[in-house]
Order: sequence, then structure tokens, then C-alpha cells
Amino acid sequence: MEAKVHVQICVGTACHIMGAADLITIEDLVAEPLREYIDVKGVSCLELCRDETKGKPPFVIIDGETMCEATLDKVLHRIERQAEKLIDEKKRHAGS
Repeated sequence: MEAKVHVQICVGTACHIMGAADLITIEDLVAEPLREYIDVKGVSCLELCRDETKGKPPFVIIDGETMCEATLDKVLHRIERQAEKLIDEKKRHAGS
């Protein structure tokens, strides 16, 4: 199985209102060569907004790491960085 960057976008009411609706299509904005390394899913409420210490919505979880106040730019940057790491790792293993 190919390694992927796993992205979970909260689509609960608060996150949706605060911008998650714009994040759902983020995969379309990722550079074409990186798309095969990304798995984006909308998930029902993560309930992170119930805990003020977690930050403010919208929330996105990328490879287990929570991002609060997620914007297209912030999420896209993190996804592409993670995907590039996977590609570099794949190249290193291929060269072994």
C-alpha cells in the first residue's frame, strides 16, 4: 500500500460556517504530481471546538496533527510539505 498524507476536514456546523466548506475541495488545489499521495476526507464534527484550549474552528487533522483556524493556504502548505517528504522517502528507499 502506498503511503499517503491523511487529511481529515471537520465539516461540523461551527467548522463549516468558519470556512471548512472551502477546504473540502483542497485536493483540487494540490500540485498534480502530489495528488496521488494525498487522502482527503470530510468528517463529522470532531468536537474540538468544545475545548477552548484546542483553538478556534475550522479544524483539520493532517497525519494525526490538529490544525486550528485552518485556511486554504495553511492546509495546502502543510499537505504539500508532507507529500514531498513521502516522495523523498520513496526515492531514498528506491535507491537502496
